[in-house]
Amino acid sequence: MTTTASTSVSHPPAPEFDAVVLGRSFASQRVSARLRDELRLAVHEIGTASAVRYDDIDHRWEILIGGTVVGRAKFVVDGHGGLTLQGRDGAALERDALTVHGFPNLFRPIVGTRTDSVGYTVSCIEYMRSNGLDYVERRLRTPVADDDYPELSFDRPTPILWFG
Repeated sequence: MTTTASTSVSHPPAPEFDAVVLGRSFASQRVSARLRDELRLAVHEIGTASAVRYDDIDHRWEILIGGTVVGRAKFVVDGHGGLTLQGRDGAALERDALTVHGFPNLFRPIVGTRTDSVGYTVSCIEYMRSNGLDYVERRLRTPVADDDYPELSFDRPTPILWFG
């Protein structure tokens, strides 16, 4: 007798990292080295990912090769610049921005217009670690503030269902 449980397919869990660095650019290699050496993060480099999507339930990025999730991470550093990125709530990706609204914990030093986009990426993650924060996303509008990173929000958005 064959049961449903005996014929079901269970995929092994994908390995999880602090950060995944996509691509093989000079910027991505510098970020990988600095995150490992300066912040002691578990960093995985993937040069052949086909897509990256944000899981809004677990607050993690899923890295895909083909249709298979090969890794999960809190932070993603896009050193490729041409991959398909799926953020929160169908947000559109700004092609020339280092951080993007709707794409939490994503840094894109390869396309950033900052003088030291690699340094900015590392210092922002270091700031988060030292202040017990685990979420960052670009604000829609930058307020006038004396914060270290006034263009960024470190709070998760409140789900629509919670308003009432």
